[in-house]
Amino acid sequence: MRLIHYPLGLCLCALLAVAGCSGGEVRPWPERITRMGYQMQPPVDGIRNYSVEGWHDLDAQHIIIETGTPTDYLITLEGDCDGLGGAVTIGFSSVNGDLALSDQLIIRQIDSNYKCPLKAINPLQRGNQTRKR
Repeated sequence: MRLIHYPLGLCLCALLAVAGCSGGEVRPWPERITRMGYQMQPPVDGIRNYSVEGWHDLDAQHIIIETGTPTDYLITLEGDCDGLGGAVTIGFSSVNGDLALSDQLIIRQIDSNYKCPLKAINPLQRGNQTRKR
């Protein structure tokens, strides 16, 4: 009996430790971009010759796109964009290789697509600290 209780107790402690780590509070997006090692720059009208190498959704109105260059961008949407948290892929409605405020974010999920208008584009400068998520 003693041998059964010890491994069971150890598993229970490990499970509680993992559950405690995953139940943290969600930080506001400005704090999250700072913790990721970014400094937000003044807004721009667009991004020339961009490509999306990766992305992070911060909340239903803010997304960071990684462009494969030293500058990543914070995209602010006009309003909450349904489906952003469950996106499989994202893209933009731009057709000429440049991203402008008149374009829309296109979110692709397994069974549906969403289009969300852009409100602002802010370059994100990487600080000296290591990126944290």
